[in-house]
Amino acid sequence: MKIALKRAGAAVLATVGIAAGSLAATTPAQAAIPGDLQITGNVECHFGQWGQPWNQAWYMYRWMTVRNVGGTTIHNVTLTEINGNQVYIKELKPGQSMSKWNAKQNRWVRPIETRWFGCFPSSISGFTVGAEAENLTNNFGYWQNWRRIDNP
Repeated sequence: MKIALKRAGAAVLATVGIAAGSLAATTPAQAAIPGDLQITGNVECHFGQWGQPWNQAWYMYRWMTVRNVGGTTIHNVTLTEINGNQVYIKELKPGQSMSKWNAKQNRWVRPIETRWFGCFPSSISGFTVGAEAENLTNNFGYWQNWRRIDNP
């Protein structure tokens, strides 16, 4: 009887050890967060920028971009402005955005952007999609501006 209990105990311990080893081995693969595209944008009015000619000091700036907020690379990413431009990028790595810093102009350059003289009610909307399955709830965006300020 003692031998049977020892063998059963050893079998249970071996099973628990194998199961624990299997879980430990698969944890890194399960912990990988999938890629997730997030669209951002805005409609901004800029008034009276000091040091600029008057025709450049008052303007409205509309922009959209996409960022990978997940943990894996997403391929074949497309950003589309509704009734407007479409931008394609081959891959977007984790934490990477379609926007680029332009040191000459000292500003971020967004993949879809428009700059107009004056400020009047306007909007921008669009969506993004990639080749891999991911969270679609943050892939559509709409931004608007209700301000109207005429240039002097």
